[in-house]
Amino acid sequence: MPDFFIPKLCVLVLLIAVIGCTRDYPSLDGPRVVAVTPPASTTPGSSSTSSPGSSTAVPPAPFDTLKVSPPRFSPDGGTFYLNTPVRLIADTLPAGAVIEYSLDNGSNWLTGDQFTVATGGTVLARIRAGSKLSISRGASFALYFKRMLILGNSIMSHGPVPDLGWFNFNGMAASAPEKDFVHLLTGRLRALYPTITVDLESGGGFERDFGTAAYSIDEFTPILQRVKPDLIVLRIGENIDQELVAPRNFEKQFRELLDLLANYGQPVRLVCTTSVWNKPKSDAIVRAVTLEKGHALVDLSPLVGQGGYFASQYKDPGVAAHPNDAGMQRIADLIWEKIQ
Repeated sequence: MPDFFIPKLCVLVLLIAVIGCTRDYPSLDGPRVVAVTPPASTTPGSSSTSSPGSSTAVPPAPFDTLKVSPPRFSPDGGTFYLNTPVRLIADTLPAGAVIEYSLDNGSNWLTGDQFTVATGGTVLARIRAGSKLSISRGASFALYFKRMLILGNSIMSHGPVPDLGWFNFNGMAASAPEKDFVHLLTGRLRALYPTITVDLESGGGFERDFGTAAYSIDEFTPILQRVKPDLIVLRIGENIDQELVAPRNFEKQFRELLDLLANYGQPVRLVCTTSVWNKPKSDAIVRAVTLEKGHALVDLSPLVGQGGYFASQYKDPGVAAHPNDAGMQRIADLIWEKIQ
């Protein structure tokens, strides 16, 4: 063979080898799950509004996808009552394939063709067959409630005390009833269900007397049975003496309280908050127990020690320690995020 053919032959052999390697060892990038960002909730002073009721197909992954349509939602997004069932329907389901859905924007996937609406936000659905995935479809859901019960303290409501310079009958230190967190929260819930009922009950007895022989959490049983709430907001903590947290076993008492509220006989969404004051021992227990039991936790620590959220215009230090209008708005915003 002439010498000048040898370089060309070597190039040809090299190209064939490269092509063969490409066929045998495809890209290792794998399938890409494209997250769907949940719509923003309506907040005072903002024009952005959640728009449930539409579903969106996520763009195809670049590699190793199934050639099937993602499951459809029935109903296909919208505003629904707590625990409304939603079916996932696949037009085509290959042999051995399963339907999966995600309630946390694709971080975790559950297998099943039905879920219940327990929180608001975007739910994703897809089909999986082994390591192959279909594209994902998302549908947006919002929750409405019919009966809300708030267990709170003076931040929730306090009558006039003229000697302290407090003359209103609403959440203490708010400038008007419509400015406290109860009314702000109620306004948002009524936008979804205009006839929602709202009941307020003092949790001050639990705050001060938990773990004593004279106190029982059964004080809440009558109002639970009368109101039959489907939404409970537990907004307490400021009156808990930190020196009594361990001696009176606050953790045990708080566990029992959550069990009573969550299992009184009707489906209910339970939302618990930490304190707006510096209460490190009790707040640590509230955080741990609430999350352990799977309830919604509202962390109010961003308000702690922030003077702009408290009513310094009052001379009485007790009143001044309560949230002002800005603080009440912040509390309502943070609770609303967890309700939905």
